[in-house]
Amino acid sequence: MFDSLVGDATSLLDGRFPWAAGFAALAGFVRGFSGFGAALIFIPLANIPYDPATAIIALWVIDAVASAPLLPPHLRRAAWREVVPLLVGSAVAMPFGVWILSHTDPYELRLGVCGMVLISTLCLASGWRYRQAPTLPVTLSVGGVAGFTSGAVGIGGPPLVLFWLAGQANAVQARSNIFAYFALTTFTAIGPYIWQDLFTARRLVLGAALTPVYALTMTLGDRLFRRTGETAFRQVAFWLCAAAAILGLPMWR
Repeated sequence: MFDSLVGDATSLLDGRFPWAAGFAALAGFVRGFSGFGAALIFIPLANIPYDPATAIIALWVIDAVASAPLLPPHLRRAAWREVVPLLVGSAVAMPFGVWILSHTDPYELRLGVCGMVLISTLCLASGWRYRQAPTLPVTLSVGGVAGFTSGAVGIGGPPLVLFWLAGQANAVQARSNIFAYFALTTFTAIGPYIWQDLFTARRLVLGAALTPVYALTMTLGDRLFRRTGETAFRQVAFWLCAAAAILGLPMWR
């Protein structure tokens, strides 16, 4: 087992790894500032030198470790009445998305998801927001969409971000909700990943090797957020969602 891990570690030192480190650095900074966006940056870009499953598992390792020190205040501030139904919907739908990832080439699904995200982002950027509290079925459905798309194509953040930005949550509250959601989905994803045999030594080692640079830039992004206001946060969030829709298109693979 040890020899296998050593071999996986040394085999990472090829021409792809510096690119992956750069992608991880950018993803960490974005995640630290906005609370989301790591998958939007890392998954599409890492899909170029690696396969989708490797990119998703590596990011799972990276974010699980690097985000832990930042979690306590976000867990205290999170609006659990909204976060919990989203988690339930996500946990139910994610295994189906992971099955898609493992058994098909989700070309058409990726096109549909990216189109949905882009249209939703344009609507919200125009100023549209809902005025009433979302019902439980709506919240569960949004969580289901996020879980399914996260499992299938690695793009689960935009449905959640757009859900909160379309409502009345301010930047601090929305960001804490996002951190709390992703912290717990780290654990709910373990079962589906094991079920489809996605955990391999090489993928885990790749994630561990990229974690330090991700953690460093994540801390820098967190510090920058504390110096910005509501308007800057919403603008960055909208741009990230739009970028996810464009970078997630299968033509880049």
